[in-house]
Amino acid sequence: MNKEKCSCCSTGDNNKDDVIIGEYVCYCNHVTENDIKDAITQGAETVQEVIKKTGAMKDSNCAVNNPKGTCCYSDIVYVFNKYKDK
Repeated sequence: MNKEKCSCCSTGDNNKDDVIIGEYVCYCNHVTENDIKDAITQGAETVQEVIKKTGAMKDSNCAVNNPKGTCCYSDIVYVFNKYKDK
């Protein structure tokens, strides 16, 4: 799987890929774990479909909004994989 990043994180080296899910998975657009779970329940088959349905990673400023200071893509993938086959 190609690792994608939001527009604010697409440049530079970012080695902070620890998955820590807090109040939001995507802080920039206030997307929660339940939002991702609901998107899957409503038919999202891929991470890209989850992103489209939830609005995650849209107009992002992860360095400021995400407490980890990193792109949320790896967290979205983690939550997607957690619920996809359930």
